[in-house]
Amino acid sequence: MKKAGIFFPFLTMALFLFFLTPSYAKPLASNYAQLKIGGFFPQANDLDNFDAGGNIEVGIGHRVAPGFAIEGNFGYFETKGTFNVPGIGSADETFKVMPLTMSFKGQAFFDRFEPYAEAGIGVYFIKDEINGTILGFSGSDSENDTQLGLHVGLGGNYNITSQVFLGVEGRYLWLRTDTFGVDVNLDGVLLTANLGYRF
Repeated sequence: MKKAGIFFPFLTMALFLFFLTPSYAKPLASNYAQLKIGGFFPQANDLDNFDAGGNIEVGIGHRVAPGFAIEGNFGYFETKGTFNVPGIGSADETFKVMPLTMSFKGQAFFDRFEPYAEAGIGVYFIKDEINGTILGFSGSDSENDTQLGLHVGLGGNYNITSQVFLGVEGRYLWLRTDTFGVDVNLDGVLLTANLGYRF
């Protein structure tokens, strides 16, 4: 599994664009909806044996003032790990997560391009599923948990028209869960490509 290094090139580029591009107000609609599709990349030591998984979100936002917006999102991501104990058995564990988040975004404008930075909080509905075989006996179990998480992110949108835009976004998520009596750190990076519509 790749660690936080996958996020730093994206972070550096986005920071450069955000702070060095001139900004000005644009006559764009205040409301927007968007679809985000990408991946979740685990970063915590607790997830060393877990792979990157898919991520999808739908969201709606509102620009409350020039250069400032509030955005809400609902989505789904997962990560899966496999564990083997020679002579005893193996197991697959999957964390399935449905986040409901709120983000506060600071935006700049340069021609058709809009770099932004964001920070937010969310409620995360987590399902931990385990399927395995021990000494020839198969079984499965699951447990649910609900936790608060925090995130920060950087991204940018390109306005194809005054209504339709494409974007990319990277978020770092801080999240923990307690399932099957074990406290697990679910920190990770969420990278997405976005399609949006202003109205």
